[in-house]
Amino acid sequence: MSLTDQFHLVDKKGFTLLEVLLAVVLMVTGSVFLLQAIGTGLFSGGVNESELVAYNLAAEKMESLENTAYSSIVNEAKAAVSGFPLFQRQVAVTTPQTDLKQLTVTTYWTVKGTEISTTLVTYSSNA
Repeated sequence: MSLTDQFHLVDKKGFTLLEVLLAVVLMVTGSVFLLQAIGTGLFSGGVNESELVAYNLAAEKMESLENTAYSSIVNEAKAAVSGFPLFQRQVAVTTPQTDLKQLTVTTYWTVKGTEISTTLVTYSSNA
């Protein structure tokens, strides 16, 4: 039996070490990108939820101000919102004209160390 015949008798099934390493690197890289995408999606969903809560807290305060007597509508300092420890709310009242008040309700919250706010503005007249 010649050397070439012996070479052909060797079973060449299986993967080389290089092929296995390349497959592992590709799977790990794909997994990292997939996990980053999932993390970004979850974070975005949380931000959207916070924006919705902040808007609703501002709208709730605006409704209560609309049901308040004109003379009782006054500024409120930035303070924590009862039942919502991650949010703060502030009411600013200005008088652009006689018998007219501009009401500005701002809700604040923090995302990754950055304060974010949402603001609603309306007017109330002494009529």
